[in-house]
Order: sequence, then C-alpha cells, then structure tokens
Amino acid sequence: MKNVVRGPWSVVGVLCLAAVATASWVGAGQDRVTLRVLFTSDMHGHVLPYDDVRERPARGSIAQVATVVAAERAGDPVSVVLDGGDEIEGTPLEYYAIAAPGAPGVDPAVAAMNVVGYDAAVLGNHEFNFGLDVLRRSLGQARFPWLGANLGGAAPARLPVGSELVVERGGLRIGVLGLTNPNVPHWDPAEHWEGLTFSDPVAVAAARLPELRRRADVVIVVVHGGFERDLDTGAPNGTEEENFAWRLAQLPGIDLLLTGHTHRDIPPRALGRTIVAQPGRWAEFVTRVDLDLARVDGSWKVTGWRGENIPTASAAPDPRVVAAVSAEEAKVKAELARPLGELTAPLVVRPLPLGDDPGVDLIHAVQLEASGAELSLAAPLGGRTEFPAGPLTPRLAFALYPYPNTLLVVRLTGAELEDVLEHAVRGWTGVGCSGEGCTLERDRHLPSYNYDTLAGATYLVDPSAPVGRRILGLRVAGRLVRPDDTFTVAINSYRAAGGGDFPHLATAPRVKEIREPMVSLLVDYFARHGKVTPAADENWAFTVPLRDGTPRSAAARP
Repeated sequence: MKNVVRGPWSVVGVLCLAAVATASWVGAGQDRVTLRVLFTSDMHGHVLPYDDVRERPARGSIAQVATVVAAERAGDPVSVVLDGGDEIEGTPLEYYAIAAPGAPGVDPAVAAMNVVGYDAAVLGNHEFNFGLDVLRRSLGQARFPWLGANLGGAAPARLPVGSELVVERGGLRIGVLGLTNPNVPHWDPAEHWEGLTFSDPVAVAAARLPELRRRADVVIVVVHGGFERDLDTGAPNGTEEENFAWRLAQLPGIDLLLTGHTHRDIPPRALGRTIVAQPGRWAEFVTRVDLDLARVDGSWKVTGWRGENIPTASAAPDPRVVAAVSAEEAKVKAELARPLGELTAPLVVRPLPLGDDPGVDLIHAVQLEASGAELSLAAPLGGRTEFPAGPLTPRLAFALYPYPNTLLVVRLTGAELEDVLEHAVRGWTGVGCSGEGCTLERDRHLPSYNYDTLAGATYLVDPSAPVGRRILGLRVAGRLVRPDDTFTVAINSYRAAGGGDFPHLATAPRVKEIREPMVSLLVDYFARHGKVTPAADENWAFTVPLRDGTPRSAAARP
C-alpha cells in the first residue's frame, strides 16, 4: 500500500504532506527503519523501449522503469520515488504529441510517469524547450508535484512548480528540496522563460536547508545538474557554470544528493558526508538507495546505506504504459515512414566533423535556404546512423536534428566570424598519426555538438596550432575576409541564447527569426526538393589528412 496526500504548492511556498498510514508504519516504539529511495533523471521522452529513428530496440524506457519501481516497492517498504528532470523532450513521440503543429497535447512521458507513481520531479532545462504554453500544459497533467526552489516567477507564469516538500511516510518525515539548472536563459530563447528568474542553486539550498532539516528526519536534495569536479580526484572539469553537485555536497544537512543533466551512470557513493548518485540517461537505469535509520535521542539518524544503479534493459515494459501511449506511438511510426522523396545516395550521419560532412552540409543547405543568409553555422547533432539510398522520410530529419531548436539570422563582422570559428575548433587537442593515417584527439569534456562548421565560406583548420590561431585562409566569395567586413549568418536558437559559450552570437544584431523548428524545416526541404543527394562541398578541410575516427555513438546534449 502506498498513499500520498498532496496539498497546493507555489514556488515560494512549502508543500507539506499530511501523515499517511501505510503497511510499513514506524511505530512509536520502533527505533530502526530502512527508507528506500528510487530515482530517475534525463529520461528525455523515452517512453517505450524502441528507437523510432533508428528502428531498433532501445536499452531503457519509462515503461521498464515502471516495472522496476513496482518490483522495488514489493513488500511495501517505506519508499519515495523521485525524478531529476529533462523528461518531456527528446523523442519524436514527445514532439508530435505535445509540440508539433496540431499536436493533441496529451504528454506521453507525463502519462507514463503517472503510472510509475512518482512522489515528485524536478524541472530540467529541456522542460523549457517547447515554451511555456507546452510546459504549463504538461505539468498540469502530472499527478505528482514538480519542484524548482531556485525558480522565481512560477506563480505569475501559472506554472505549478513548488520548492520543496515533506512526505510523511510510515511515520518518517522525508524532506525533498528540488533545484533546477539556472542556465536556461543561456540555452533557450527568451520567450521560453519570459517572466521567470533562475537563482544560484547552491545559495538557495544553503538558505533553505536549515529549516527543512528541522522539519524532516531525512533530507534529500534533487538537482538538475552534475558534478563540476572529478569525483575521485576533486580536480575541476571546467563545467562549474552549469554543474553544481560538488558544491552542494559540501553543504551541511544533506543526507542524499541525487543528480542529473550530465547523463552519467554514477552508482550511489559517498562524497564526504553526503551520499550522491546519478542514473545515466534515457531511462536506462533506476538508482536505488536504501538508507538505514535509527532513532537517537528522539531523532532519526542515517546509520548506514546501500545502493546501486539498476539497469532497466531486461525488464518487461509495464503494459499500462504501453496501452497509455499506443495510439500516439502508431501515429509517430506512420509519420516517420511518410514518403517525402528520394535519397539518391547513402548517407552516414556522424557525431563529429572529421572533415566536411554531407550530413552537416544538408543542415547548412536547409538553414541557408530557409533564412536567406550569406553564411550558415551548424554542428553535427545526432549519433551515428546509416541511411541507404532509397525513400526519403522524416526519419532522416530527426536523425540529423533531434533537438527542437529554431533558426535566427545574425550579423557578424569579419573579426567576429573568425572568433566564432576559432571557438568552434578549440576542442581538438592534438593529432595522433600511425601507418594507417592520422586521427584527431579531442577534449572529451566538450560535447560533440560544440564543433560547428561554416558554410558559404572556405577555410582551413590547423588542429596542431595554438588555440585561437587555427583558422587559416578564411574567404567568402573567393576574397579573404577582412576584420571590418559584415556578413549575415544563420545560427540556431541554442547558439543565439548563448549555448556553447560562443563569442558574439548572443549579442550580435538580429536580422531575422524563423520560429519553425529545424526538424520541420528539414522535412519541408525534403518534400520541396523531392530528390536529395547528400554530398560535402569540401569548402573547408583540416591541414592534415585524417582517417575516420568517429565513435559509433555520441552522447546526447544535456
């Protein structure tokens, strides 16, 4: 038996849950109890264990999470089930259900999470990708509260988002503080977070924890962020602008810190006095932490713990979840197979530009045609996927562009354009050569979607030169670019908001904005042209020949 009594919540209020009798009631004379905490994060709309883009089974799904959670609840232990965010974006199923033109609006991911029976979820940054109207509608369908203690303005924006809650489960008071990632304004267009503010999660946690500690026997902090330091050495990894978990773990009063955003499989472990964990991505794991508590001088104290990240791949999908989304899934399969024309040559979608790339050049072609800009800036975004010559369908559009970015045109000077390109190639750390050829080495902390290339110009990249001096011979229309030249450049909304920390793009004068998502622009381009022949125009190259060292898969954007 598992019951939760919920009350109203607001971003400045505290959601207090009344005492609930369960089969695992901790009686007044009982001085020991184990609390089971189950946690997911970054499931990104993977409701069913099937990859609709690549037409193959997937290693995880919310449907399988439901089965794992039900098994872990068997015997009715004292338990809570929590989520760390990034749930309503990431698959064609979510896009067509809640965000595409004419979408019915019933959120498959939220419907599946309702079946799982979450006690609370924290907003992730990708919750904002489709704008406030979609977010408001999806949150309103949840039968569990969403949290974000460092989010301001939720009430005026009519977002049902709270800050913290106290669950009284079996006589044990479990406090949960939720923190979203404050970098949404640097990743999403302003209209997606209009009226909202995002505060430093560490400062907010430090201010709220003492009072929550007084009201709860166990305190759990859930943050949509990862670790800005190496967990073993403590060395900074350069991500302190978007990751905060190391600093949060140093705060007093946290028994368990549950993290996300960086898609890492981090089984429960100790970081100082705090237990920390992260459950990977795409519903591939459920984190389980059992906290042993003993009553000491009238108060409950954590005396021991055990935990693991449980793979979901072998679990059968919960039939209730399958049934809840079967109609929308059938529509998505039909849409992805809809004939648009012909792909006249094979195309391999690669996650890194190890030379001028036909897939990225196809993105460039769409951006240039849709925007009318002189130049186009784009990066490879999908994992490695092979498309044979044959029918051209929307499936290719999602493989090339899995994110709901829109398109803008900005004006850059020649000097600014060179700065942007230098930033795009900063991640290469060297060249390793053997008898088989040369392979680029790169900074693994820099996501693959930050290696942009430029179309409409010609240039060379010397990966062995010092950072900031790698772009050679930049020309537009055959003429060397001068610092005071000006150009119109098509970029995506993520870059325009500051994503990737590219210089100048967030502050450059805006010439035009195309609000239609890039995946829709790709589909329209395919239908309009009918026959598409993927080919690289070889407008740029590395100064040394490289063999293909592309990994077989690439991490998704956080």
